[in-house]
Amino acid sequence: MTKEKLIFAEKLRNYISRYGINDFNEEHLKKVGLSLGELKKNFINRQDIVKTILEYERKCFEDIFSEYNFEGWNAIDIMLIVSNEISNRFFEISPAITITLSKVFSDIFEEHLQLRSNFIFEKIKINIEKGMKQGMYKKDVSSEMIARMYIAKLNDIHNPEIYPPEGFTFATIFTTLIDNVVKNITNEEGCAYYKQRKQLYRVLNFR
Repeated sequence: MTKEKLIFAEKLRNYISRYGINDFNEEHLKKVGLSLGELKKNFINRQDIVKTILEYERKCFEDIFSEYNFEGWNAIDIMLIVSNEISNRFFEISPAITITLSKVFSDIFEEHLQLRSNFIFEKIKINIEKGMKQGMYKKDVSSEMIARMYIAKLNDIHNPEIYPPEGFTFATIFTTLIDNVVKNITNEEGCAYYKQRKQLYRVLNFR
C-alpha cells in the first residue's frame, strides 16, 4: 500500500465512523480532508475503497510487531506490550467501523478476517512456544488450540450481538481477552510474573 493510499484510508475510516459508507457527500468529505474528485481519481469503486480501508487496518495491527524487536523478550512481556499497543491504537483497528463494512461488503470482510487471523495465529503460536521454553507457560499447552481459541474470541469482538458497542469499549474487551488467555496458559510462576508486570505497565501508562 502506497503512502498516499494510507493517508486516504485513514481519512476514509474517519469519514465512515461519522457518516457511514452508503453515501459520499462532498460537504462531509471536506470535513475529513477529502473530496469526491480525489476518490474518483484514486479508487475504482466502493469495493476498492473498502479493501483499502481493511488493508490499512491490518497494517496498523501488524505494525505493532514490526515496530518492536521482541527478540530475547519474555513471552508475557510481549503479550502485555501488544495488548497495551492495541488498546492505545484502538481507533485504528476498532471493530466499530469494520462492523459497518461487514454488513455491506461481507465477502471482502471475510477475506480480511481470514488474512488477519492467519497473521495472528502465527504470532500467538510463536508466543506460546516461547513462553513454554522460558518456563512461564504450562508444558502441556497446545499452541495451535490456544491460538485458534484466541482468534475465535477476537473475532467475536466484531459481533454487536455479543458485545454491543454502547455497552463495551474495545479496550475493556481486549484486555479481558488477554487476561483469560494468560490465565489458561501460565503456570504458577508465569501467573505471578504476569500479575506483577501488568501492575507495572498499568502504572507506567497511568491506568
